Amino acid sequence: MAHSGGVNDRLHALRGEHFRRAQNVRRSLTHVSANIGRTVPTLPIDLTLPDYPSAKAPASAPGPQPPKSWTLTKSSESPHWRQRALSLLLPPVPTRVPTLAGLCLRSLAALPAQEFAVDIVPWLAPHLRRDLVRHAAVYAPLGGAKLWPLYEPDGHADTEMIVVGPYAGLRDDYFIRESTNKAGEDWDADVDQGAEPLSTLVLMCTRLATSTLLSLPPTITRLALLNLTTPIPLHRLPSTCPLLVVLDLSYNVWLCTVDESDRALDRVEWSRWSCLGVLGLRECAVSSMMLGRVNRGRWDDVEVVLQ
Repeated sequence: MAHSGGVNDRLHALRGEHFRRAQNVRRSLTHVSANIGRTVPTLPIDLTLPDYPSAKAPASAPGPQPPKSWTLTKSSESPHWRQRALSLLLPPVPTRVPTLAGLCLRSLAALPAQEFAVDIVPWLAPHLRRDLVRHAAVYAPLGGAKLWPLYEPDGHADTEMIVVGPYAGLRDDYFIRESTNKAGEDWDADVDQGAEPLSTLVLMCTRLATSTLLSLPPTITRLALLNLTTPIPLHRLPSTCPLLVVLDLSYNVWLCTVDESDRALDRVEWSRWSCLGVLGLRECAVSSMMLGRVNRGRWDDVEVVLQ
């Protein structure tokens, strides 16, 4: 053992002497640091840093402020805005240090639509489909050719559905078709073997037709209608989704003034949502009287998020 240790020490000394001689021949002043390779990232730069511009707000220009609808439309195209908009319903997506699963899913989502839908999606477990949709909703929203295969055959990805426009849109008869297909299945099938129903629905920067609103599944408990392009009859929601726990109506330009928001929210029967715990109204103008109506007759007040 002592002889082996002496040989290793001698070899180490010879290698060091050879290196110093080579450096002297090249007249190089370069020295090897003991820290090299330990603090340098091992992943490519495009994977360790987010592929979106800095969220730092630019300096304000002189003159009157632009209308809120202009600034909202522009900001809604940034991943930073989408991350913040989804924060009431979904956990934050890793940014500076992406997970290994996230890197793999992002690589798979970059494949051509046909190859992705046929060769990849059938092998993805429901929770991986959910994670992929969440990540894409923030950083690179999926188009319909890649999004809808992820929701088959259950109509959702692990009880969640996220649709981000203008990249994708919800068909007016989507939920009617889903309910028809399920009703047409074998009547004696064991219902315990089926997938869990849809419980979380997020529609962002897209439209929601009244016929679609009226056909929303009653199993939804978490609903986000963010920056919808057209107004919707909010007073119809308590009857279609009576089990809501979280309702987010943030960033809708048709709720940006007190008159418009009071007109839209005044007809809602808030008492029918006995389980409602969180109401998102970020960048919406809401009067104190309307906030009082939301909590009227409740033992536990609804948390209203305005910022």
